Amino acid sequence: MMVYMKMNPQILIVDDDESIRGLIESRLTGFGYQIHAEENAAGLRRALRERSLNTILLDIGLPDGNGIALIKEIHEWEPELPVIIITAHGSIEQAVKAMREGAFDFISKPIDFNRLDVIVKNAVEHDQLKRRVHSLELFRRHQFCDLIGGSPEMQVIYNIIETVAPSRASVLITGESGTGKELAARAIHQLSPRRAEEMIDVNCAAIPKDLLESELFGHEKNAFTGANDQYIGRCERAHNSTLFLDEISEMDSNLQAKLLRFLQELTFQRIGGRESIKVDTRIITATNRDPAEAIRNHQLREDLYYRLNVVNIAMPPLRKRSEDIPSLAEFFLRKYSDENGKAFRTIPDDTMDAMMRARWSGNVRELENTIYQAVVLNEGTVLERSMLPDTVFNGIESPSSPPTHTVRSQNVENHTGNTLEIVPLDALERQAIERALEITQGNVGLAAAKLRVSQATMYRKIRDYNLNLKAIKKENSD
Repeated sequence: MMVYMKMNPQILIVDDDESIRGLIESRLTGFGYQIHAEENAAGLRRALRERSLNTILLDIGLPDGNGIALIKEIHEWEPELPVIIITAHGSIEQAVKAMREGAFDFISKPIDFNRLDVIVKNAVEHDQLKRRVHSLELFRRHQFCDLIGGSPEMQVIYNIIETVAPSRASVLITGESGTGKELAARAIHQLSPRRAEEMIDVNCAAIPKDLLESELFGHEKNAFTGANDQYIGRCERAHNSTLFLDEISEMDSNLQAKLLRFLQELTFQRIGGRESIKVDTRIITATNRDPAEAIRNHQLREDLYYRLNVVNIAMPPLRKRSEDIPSLAEFFLRKYSDENGKAFRTIPDDTMDAMMRARWSGNVRELENTIYQAVVLNEGTVLERSMLPDTVFNGIESPSSPPTHTVRSQNVENHTGNTLEIVPLDALERQAIERALEITQGNVGLAAAKLRVSQATMYRKIRDYNLNLKAIKKENSD
């Protein structure tokens, strides 16, 4: 896939009439286009292999190929490349057929050069716009601080973090266990003016309730039995920094009331102390519970919730951003291979397909743990599906299931024959993906490149449309 670059647009003229080629080339060169000319289908194919083209002007009647059939071949190579058909005078029916097959536009002989100028200009601008969009997609953030994923859901998260980080606003991060709430909190801290100081974190669920108050606010010597020394609590240690309270809804309600008072004034007293201590700290909290439900169940004070929830970041579960699984899996594979002196570097299509279909109820943490376990317990360079625990894949469609990819909508197959019929976009998309996989013999990476989408998007679409990669590969190898 090519990244858009500013250059003279590349135009290919394919016509067996030398005089026509010469006239068109002479006309278009004056507009700053770089012109290439071929006289037959063989030359067209060679140009597709060797050049990065912006538009093709294609004669419908070549000595070694039919122009309409060649449109399909061109789009298998470059799916969105504009093709302008050149037809004989009065061949409107052929022109309409070419448009149905995906031609960008048509022009009849003898050439109306004013019309030619406009059509070529529109085609080139269309192609360049597509390339700009693709270029922007390439620069979409696939990693942000320690968060990984290029999905739209994660782009939203990155933008919120980037916007809120410089402020003092309290942030409440919600989401299921294993979705990366602590990583999001660390990203906010790393991008904030407080980043020079270490972020102080407290897991409210991991500290016994009778010790949590002391852990937060500290205590004076002899404040209670066993308090042999003064203890500086984490609120005090978070002065000029960020205090991250994880699993806030697990905190005792009485302590939640004290925390609310602290948030209002940013002052507190150590247990057993009389001195009021004022700190400058930014509060970030997280919970894996639904806040509304936690409030109804008296697990979270409503007044505290409103104080904490100035800005909310809802971390999406992995099942809602499954297109990030390939990026995450490859990151974890390389990370744990390097840490454990292993040689794993590759995840084949069948393994990745299985991971894309898995439930991952434990979200990113479960995926990470699964790959870590596989790396530690196995040897090799390729992470085979057999190396992953069966429990991960319970409920996944059996490989022996009928190859669903062969079942196509009759409407899709016949849509070119009925101009009044409207075919759903998802049906067309599915057909395009199936066709790309068939042409590439199930090579997901190559198919993604031909369709000009990311490999992660291809895997997500394969899952969404319930396509069977093994069946596609087997069918094309028979």
